[in-house]
This record gives sequence, C-alpha cells and structure tokens, in this order.
Amino acid sequence: MKKVVTLFICFTLAVAMLVGCKGSESDKATDGKVQQKEEGNTLGSDNKTDALDLSAQAIADRKAEAEKTGKYQNVNLAFFTWTGKPSGLDRINTRIKEHTRETLGLDVELMILDVSAYQQNIPLMLSSGEQVDIFTTCTLSYTNCVNSGYTFDLEENGLLQNYGQGILNALKKEYLDACRIDGSLYGTPGLKDYTISTAAIMIGEEYLDAIGYDYKANDPDNKGYINADWDLIEDLFAKLHKAFPDKYVYSAQDNLLNQGSSVDPAGGDFFGVLLDTVNSLTIENAFDSDTFYEWCNRLYRWNQLGYISPDALTDTTGASAKVKSGAYMSMMACGKPGYKTQISGECGRPMAVFQVGEDILKSSAVSSFPWCVNQNTEDKVATMQVLNAFYEDPYLSNLLVWGEEGMDYVKTDDGHITFPEGVDANNAEYYTSMLWLMPNYFITNVWDGDPLDVYEQTDAFNNNAPKSKALGFSWDNSDYSAEFTALTNVYDEYAPSLTYGFVDPADGIPKFVEKLNNAGLQEYMKAKQSALDAWALENGVN
Repeated sequence: MKKVVTLFICFTLAVAMLVGCKGSESDKATDGKVQQKEEGNTLGSDNKTDALDLSAQAIADRKAEAEKTGKYQNVNLAFFTWTGKPSGLDRINTRIKEHTRETLGLDVELMILDVSAYQQNIPLMLSSGEQVDIFTTCTLSYTNCVNSGYTFDLEENGLLQNYGQGILNALKKEYLDACRIDGSLYGTPGLKDYTISTAAIMIGEEYLDAIGYDYKANDPDNKGYINADWDLIEDLFAKLHKAFPDKYVYSAQDNLLNQGSSVDPAGGDFFGVLLDTVNSLTIENAFDSDTFYEWCNRLYRWNQLGYISPDALTDTTGASAKVKSGAYMSMMACGKPGYKTQISGECGRPMAVFQVGEDILKSSAVSSFPWCVNQNTEDKVATMQVLNAFYEDPYLSNLLVWGEEGMDYVKTDDGHITFPEGVDANNAEYYTSMLWLMPNYFITNVWDGDPLDVYEQTDAFNNNAPKSKALGFSWDNSDYSAEFTALTNVYDEYAPSLTYGFVDPADGIPKFVEKLNNAGLQEYMKAKQSALDAWALENGVN
C-alpha cells in the first residue's frame, strides 16, 4: 500500500519547513555577483554578462583540469520510466558525454530506473551519500525531499542567478515562485503542460475496431480528443468485455480525484480540498463529497462486472505498461495537446482518447514535482550548469527525450521525427515516453502525429484554461505533521480498496470518513483554511 499512497501524494505539493543549506567553497565564490530581477514574465540577472562570464570561466577551468588529469568530473541526472532502464541507455550516455565534454567540460550521465525502484532506492541513495546529483521529486514528494534535507536552496550564493540563466529565461517568474517553500527555491518545474483535461479515457484503437466503433467518425475537439460522457464509455466497456473476455477492460490506478476530477488539493494534499476550484476558497472534505462517491461507485460497478483485475491492489505496474502488455485495453489519465501521440507511444499501440471531464489548472500543478539539486552533490556549480543545459540546449534535450538521431528516431520531410524503419515503441532501444517529466521538452523535436506547433498549443492551453482560485497557494503543515501522518495511515488502510472498486462505497466511505475525522481531519482542515484565508488576504484574492 505504500506505493499507492506515494503515488497519491506524488502529483500534489505539501509545504514544509525551511531547510538550511551550506554551500561548498566553489559556491561561496559566486556570492553577491548577480542579483535577481523581473523581466516581463521571467526572472533574469541584473548583469547577464557577469553571469555568462562566470559560467564560461567555470567550464574553462573544468576543461583545463580534465586536460591535465585525463579525467572528466561526472554529474548524473536521475529519473524513472514506467518500464525501467532502456536497453540503449549506455549508448545515449556515450552521446551525451561526447557533447557535454565539449559544452560543459563534464561527463553527464542519465540514471534511469523503473518507477517502483526509483521511489524506493533514490531516497536511500540520497540519505546514504551515494551520488545522485539532479533528481525529479515525482513519486518522492517535493515536500518530503525538502524536509529530509535532500535538496539545496538553488538561490544560495547566487547559484541559480549566475549559472542558471537558461532556466530563468525558460520559466515564467510565477512558475518559479510556485515552487518556493517559505520563500526559498529548492526546485525548478519542468516546462510542460500544467493544465490538465480531466478524466481522459484511452482505449486501444484495435479493440474499438473489433467491436465496430468508428472513432474516426466523431469530430475531435481542438486537442484531437473525442468528447464523450460516461454513458458512452460504459457502453464501450461492456462491448469490449464481451468481445475480449480474456483481457481486462480497465487498468485501474489511484488517480480518481487527482486526474479524474477538478477537485483541487489546496496546499498540496487531499486532506482538505477546494471542490468548487475556480470559484471558491472554502476548504472541504473530498472524501465525503459527491464527486468521490460517484467515482468510487463507478469503479465498484466496473469491478463487479469484471472489468478490473483482481490483482489491481497489489500489481504495481504502471497503467500504460499494462495496456502495452496486451492484457488490458484502456486506462485513464489527464489529457493535453499532443497526448494522443504520447499515450500511444507509452501503450505500444494507437490509442483513441475520450475526454469526459474538463480543463483545469489546479493550484499546485506547477509545483507538484520539481527537479532538485542534491544537498550533498560534490560541485553545485557544475550540477547547476548541467540542470541549466537541459533547459536550454536542444541537442542535449533531444538526447534525453528522444534518443539518438538515426538510431532511435529519424527526421521526416515535413519537419517531424519518427521511428526508423523496423523500429517501433515495442522494440525501440530508447523511447521513454516521459515528456511530461522532462525539464524542457518544448525545445525538442515534434513527434510525427502531433502538429508542429504542439508546444505553442500547450503554452496556450496553460494560459487559457480555467484556473484554481488558490493558484500559487502553499502551506507549511509542519505544525500538523502528526495529524498528516495519522491521516495518511487511514488513507492507506481504507482508500485503495475504495478507489480500485473492491469495496461498496455505501458501506466503505462512511467508515473511511469516520476514521479520518478520528485522526484529526477537521483540525487539519481548519488549519489549512486559516492559512488559505491569510494567503488570500495578502494576495488580494477574494
């Protein structure tokens, strides 16, 4: 159950106490060189020339040292995929090193694990002093990483301002500010889709073809989705189950509120939420809401009908990997422009995307899982320069996202990229399908099937969607850590069986809510409401 809770918390941000950090001697040398200022929607240096000079000098010094010793300093970047380490990773790391020795005077390596190994092993590596220089906090919880002392204040001694100009140019000020904890910046968000299209149901096109459903006849919306309602989805599920009794219809996940609804986990967790996200600042109990009951009841019905695997609670395989295996036919996630291409790659087959929900930008969408620098990394200047490069260097970002040209992808005449002849998502040596996790995929090539302006569409998608009234709100819940732990334990015990459809919600939800209240939910919600009220007053939100 630990994995279920971690994934539940993964896509939300809780706010924690400020962690004091101590820089290395190389960090101290940068102190006071460059200050921060606003430039339109971005943060930049008051003297970018000074920052560029400092950065160039650091690179030159490393190259000189490598020429003298014959050895390049190593910096690694850790993340996960649903299926683990790609078979072509060593080749990609070789290409990356060839590039970064020239551009950064460093050896840079990717460390890629499967999702379960990542969330179990990376905290152990961070706490034991093993080398993990840059890491994503997805599945780890940004707040937990800050509280545990794993992260470094990126603005200490002018580190970000002097060696992260590419990050400052790529990200809007409001995006960086959203990742602050008690005013300090411990992580940078990936430049991605922050808005989500809730309750996007993906079904393999081959299965829809088999039941005679003409998904091409439906006029898709401007994101390429089929607008649908639950009646249509349930009719399709019934037909799929009848046509393919040897397969499971739905690959269930614990994502009902996070991806399946507009409920906003204000302050970073679902123990007190905004149910009327766009219009209200009233903290309410998500688990006693009609939205939660309707979702649990829907999953309970699907489970009773045999659409869900009896092993759903214990099988930790990612939903898309299950569909890719051929044993499952559909899943739910949150949509965005270009998602059909992405999810088809993840699932290893063309997927039709049905949008049942609505578009929403939730309060913690930007700050859910930033990229962080390890507090104990050997050289924070070098590490910051590597993180910066993944935000501004298209060649490096393409290696990270798509792999090596000619081996993992080829360019098409119209400007897209696609698989080389004989290669597909199932046999590709490097095809991570993790766009949403990357530092900046907006500077990479566009995969065949997406419009060439898909990144511009995604930016517009972020800017134009309905936004949570609490966008930018964060909460230091450290005074309520005991209550949070108790509430999490109750969630662990009761929620998974409800959200995977193994317990009748009419019986299970009242017991769940009673246990939450006994664990201090009302006190926790009251404190969160007070913090939200103070934030709203300070920021003129009413």
